[in-house]
Amino acid sequence: MLIPLIGVLFLLLILFYAFVWKPAALKPIPSFPVKYPHDKNKALEKDWYDVAVVGSGPSGATCGYFLGKLGWKCLILEKKKFPRDKYCGDAVCKTAIELLQEMGIYEKLLKENKAHVADSGGLCSPGGLSYVGRSKEEYGEIPAAIACKRIHLDEAIAMAAKRMGADLKEECAVSNAIFDKETGLWTIQLEESDRQFKARVLVCADGAPSRLAIQLGIVSRPPDSISSRAYVEANTHKFKADGLVFYPKDLLPGYAALFRHPGDELNYCVYIIPGNPKCTTETLPYWHDQLMKSDPNISRALGPDFKIERMKAASLRLGGEKRSFDNHVIVVGDAAGMIDPMTGEGIHHAMDGGKLAAIFLDEALNHGNYDKEVMAIYHQRWMDKFGSDFKWSMVFCQLLYRFPILLDAATMAIHRKGDKFLVRWADIMTGRVPKINMLKPEYSVTITFELLRLLLFRLIGKSPIKEKKN
Repeated sequence: MLIPLIGVLFLLLILFYAFVWKPAALKPIPSFPVKYPHDKNKALEKDWYDVAVVGSGPSGATCGYFLGKLGWKCLILEKKKFPRDKYCGDAVCKTAIELLQEMGIYEKLLKENKAHVADSGGLCSPGGLSYVGRSKEEYGEIPAAIACKRIHLDEAIAMAAKRMGADLKEECAVSNAIFDKETGLWTIQLEESDRQFKARVLVCADGAPSRLAIQLGIVSRPPDSISSRAYVEANTHKFKADGLVFYPKDLLPGYAALFRHPGDELNYCVYIIPGNPKCTTETLPYWHDQLMKSDPNISRALGPDFKIERMKAASLRLGGEKRSFDNHVIVVGDAAGMIDPMTGEGIHHAMDGGKLAAIFLDEALNHGNYDKEVMAIYHQRWMDKFGSDFKWSMVFCQLLYRFPILLDAATMAIHRKGDKFLVRWADIMTGRVPKINMLKPEYSVTITFELLRLLLFRLIGKSPIKEKKN
């Protein structure tokens, strides 16, 4: 029964991929009337900002960096003072690394020993099959990922934006933003302060809770997921790889992971992904603690004498919001749900979305129109670039939850084909390459073949993988 069912699912997916609907192109900005013709004059003396960005995480600070680079008067409001922490898995994937290089941050992080380049990494499937390979030879100069604590990463991006000309103001928690239709300006008010700032366009980049976007009526739902983080003290564990993702069957479609930081410190994290009624945001502390004790692969990696800090947690907004715009305002990063619902990966989508937002706002400011219909173009652009792939992540999430054996088959395929296949698999899983590529024959046919082999091995009671020394 299992084989025909999975075969039908793959057939349906492949047919949909062959005839996938393409969205109609939106009108270019020049087709809209000009309402603020003087805005494009960057030399004009103004008592307001062209753009005010609320939040200086990876999305807001990246947006501010590129707006500053393009010559616009940009304000970034950060509620805390740097350096400040953010609970996260700390894995920064290749797309984000390329942006860090473009911003002149990457080499500095490595030189200051604030980031660790990942080479050896892999996965452990629900059935206990595992593969650890190396990626440096395949990726070359830019690695598959680095591990960088958010206390370092966020500050580095924010300071780069400041150097580029953005006006970064720390310890400025925003309480409200009011739009004046007469002047076409936002007034941004601060908590416990009489100070106010005015701006033509508002960017909400205030993280997964998205308090400002909810207040403005753009976002209506609360965050729908959660992740944990706890650092493991150096030289107290037995973990030898740079990064490993564990897929315990009972946690699916969620997962746990270990990532190595400079100095042999580890980040142990657990991601709760919606879809499993046994795994909810309330059960995160249970899974975080239980997996360290009961999962044989995680407990073996940590060893008997590991020392770990108290668990911390952060909410996640997955899968993209239906609307990330309104008159004179856009939403970016975690606030807009730019987090892959299959992996919980959000840093590189946030940075990619931040740069895309800056390029769009450059066009809008040069044209002088910020009506809702214009700002909708921004939403469509990020959906076209990576957001529309989130629906495929949701499909694959539920497929893996219902049929964990597919992850076992994928691990077998990686084991048989080696590091080159692992690298291509990693590109898809991290969202660098769209999930829809999983339907290509090189993946779907290969994994289906391994699935049949796995079922045969289980039928005859034989181990499907002969362990290799990596």
